[in-house]
Amino acid sequence: MREQRKRKIEKGLIDGRISSSIWKLAAPMMVGGALQNLFSMVDLYFVGRLGHVEIAALSIAGTVVAILMMIAQGIAVGTTALVAQSIGQREHEKADLILGQTLLLCIIGSIIMLIVTIFLIEPLLRLFGARDDVLIYATGYLRIIFGWSIFILFFVGINSTIRGAGDAKTPLKALIIANVINIFLDPILIMGYGPCPQLGVEGSAIATVASRGIGLTFLFWHLIFGNSTVHFKLKHLKPIPTLMKRITSIGSFASLQVFIREVSFLFLMRLVCSFGAITLAAYGIGARIRMFIMVPGFGFSSAAAVLVGQNLGANKPKRAEKSAWQAVKYYESLAIPVAILFIIFAPIIIKIFSDQPELVLIGSSFLRYIAVTFPFLAFSIILGQGMNGAGDTKTPTLINAIGQLAFRIPLAYLFALLLKMDQSGIWLGINASDIVQGIGMTIVFYSGHWKKVYIKNSRKLERKPLTPSTDAGLPSSGAEEAL
Repeated sequence: MREQRKRKIEKGLIDGRISSSIWKLAAPMMVGGALQNLFSMVDLYFVGRLGHVEIAALSIAGTVVAILMMIAQGIAVGTTALVAQSIGQREHEKADLILGQTLLLCIIGSIIMLIVTIFLIEPLLRLFGARDDVLIYATGYLRIIFGWSIFILFFVGINSTIRGAGDAKTPLKALIIANVINIFLDPILIMGYGPCPQLGVEGSAIATVASRGIGLTFLFWHLIFGNSTVHFKLKHLKPIPTLMKRITSIGSFASLQVFIREVSFLFLMRLVCSFGAITLAAYGIGARIRMFIMVPGFGFSSAAAVLVGQNLGANKPKRAEKSAWQAVKYYESLAIPVAILFIIFAPIIIKIFSDQPELVLIGSSFLRYIAVTFPFLAFSIILGQGMNGAGDTKTPTLINAIGQLAFRIPLAYLFALLLKMDQSGIWLGINASDIVQGIGMTIVFYSGHWKKVYIKNSRKLERKPLTPSTDAGLPSSGAEEAL
């Protein structure tokens, strides 16, 4: 009989120094996020060599890609929360089952994206304001990204599983592999170097799906043969309705967060497009640069989600709460100095991507406005993800809805059109939503409502076995007494 594979057990996340636990998770995630942002910047750089119309096409296509990311985010958040809680409870077999259900959900998601590819891409782009050559280029890009979405969804789903188990280094290795390949392919496919024809914006899409596919091969090898905390076996692909429902229940509000954000972007993009292609290109560059400062936040927020989930699973709610606040402090120490640099050097940063004078002027204005709200991002991003790690995705969704739909869009239109502030009015609307969300997340996290949500969800899983005959169900955790 074949000897059973040993598991890698991540130690120190539910005991020891919280600072060490945060950096153990956040550092690889920040490097991974930086690589992801580098991948985006490389795309933008080479597409930018083609002209501002191609930049505009990539920018507006990126907004529509959020439909794909809405599915991916829902799966990722639900998976991370349940895997983290299971590992905290030392229920490793249950984590294996969650991985299998995650992959099934990814397959379903890819089928949905194929339907979108066939019927809805052009209508969606027109809805977001794409016209003429911008529409043609963006359509070609999205047909490739959506048509091969299975690679992207699997890549996100498996990475979320591994991170939820407390292993942040393996996803980083996968990102390094994928991004090195992407950086190699981008100039060849976009610009047409060597024997390859110039594919332009479509070349960027091909490089993306190809690089993710190769990174995915590494992840599957790790789950099947490597020193992994979570194991993959074909038998885990058998549908388990209880777990699939729980993943989607948590993830649905995370997906709704993305949907709310994209509805906000829809109205925002139509407003930006009304000021012309140069403003759209400036916004696209500024938005991607904005992601630069958010990368460390995503690292700390992912660490907060894992630590909150695992420590709640281990019946250590005080440590879970303290972990999130500590992650906020670390991010603030980075966000504030970088915001100052963005304010001072905005024109120089924009000129890296385009030296068109009007674009530099508008893009610099955008960077300086949003830099003011960087400190609020720490509270919004990290505490929101901390609640997600507890399984409370409904509360952050409500706060996002208030910030983006009740403040961002009405104020952007009011300032830009009615008060004749033009692009500066749009930037002010974005600032208002960032501030509201940061304050809102702070208040509700401090209230501790997310702990009660965890208790409620734990009871549901205790009452429903995962399969008719398995013993991998969630045992009584004593969470209520601990909380």
